[in-house]
Amino acid sequence: MAATKAFCRLVLRTKRLLGVYRETKQTDGHNSRIEKQMKASIRGLELFRSIMLTGSISKSSVELNISQPTASGLLKRLEDSLGLILFERSAFGLSPTPEAIKLLPEVDRMFQHLDHVQTKIANIAEGDSAFLSVQSLPSMSQHFVAPTIKILCEHFPKATISIHSGQSSQVVNSIRMGAFDVGFVYGARENSTLEYIPLKKIKFECVVRADHRLAQKSHVEPSDLLNEDLILNRSGTYLRNALNRALRQHDIPVSPKVETGTLQAYDLINSGIGIGILDTSLLSDNHYPDLVAVPTFMNIEVEACAIFNKTTPLSRVAHQYLTIVQDFFNSAGKAD
Repeated sequence: MAATKAFCRLVLRTKRLLGVYRETKQTDGHNSRIEKQMKASIRGLELFRSIMLTGSISKSSVELNISQPTASGLLKRLEDSLGLILFERSAFGLSPTPEAIKLLPEVDRMFQHLDHVQTKIANIAEGDSAFLSVQSLPSMSQHFVAPTIKILCEHFPKATISIHSGQSSQVVNSIRMGAFDVGFVYGARENSTLEYIPLKKIKFECVVRADHRLAQKSHVEPSDLLNEDLILNRSGTYLRNALNRALRQHDIPVSPKVETGTLQAYDLINSGIGIGILDTSLLSDNHYPDLVAVPTFMNIEVEACAIFNKTTPLSRVAHQYLTIVQDFFNSAGKAD
């Protein structure tokens, strides 16, 4: 939490510097100094990220093409601006502090977003704004993203596409902040910024190996789950909350052996570790031929949705992509 707050302070400080730069850009003598301060902050974070990967200032200075004294100075200024010690110094080198470990994911996300901006700028500069950025839950990438992106590429063969995965809260926040054009999540939420487009109802069923004793049943009852190792979605996720509500209605206590993401759950079930009550969309796509889905005593369905930021005008390619997505699932629904 302290690292996150420190990072936010740095972002605010950079914004303030940017504001000062804009206000004084017509004055003489101050521009280069302020610009250097801004670059030092961003460059310092880049150095921090590199040190976390390489483990040393010397290796990072080579990677970033700067001298070692310059790198040491950048790191010191970054630590001073954050008010944190990021690395412990010893005769054996640098060791990241707990604060540095907490800060790294925030910095990674910042540079991920920066990469999107740089790619978009490059496309615009080259006179081709056909750029699309998409973020989805990992389990939705195969069933929702891959087939629709294939169709998009047929319509926009020169388009540049950036695809990333993230947890549900990350996808929602990324679209809200404008970091991505289109996202895929389960379940619509009330939000004044985001538009949710319902695509498909996804069933929860009991996922087991084809050689499991439950695979031959026509229906899984509560008693069938006793003494089974359950592999479920992580606590607090939209999918797990939907499952918990259904289990509570039947007064069934849940003590999973493993809590993980949907893709990892499928892999674990495939290896024979346990059984799951999961989204079965990947089975319908035949990605796991050794697994089968058995209907359960619970009638659980969740709505898969595409989302976008309705306060920001969509690019032509993003608008076309959403049309492709809706047509794709409308056609699949009619085929079913």
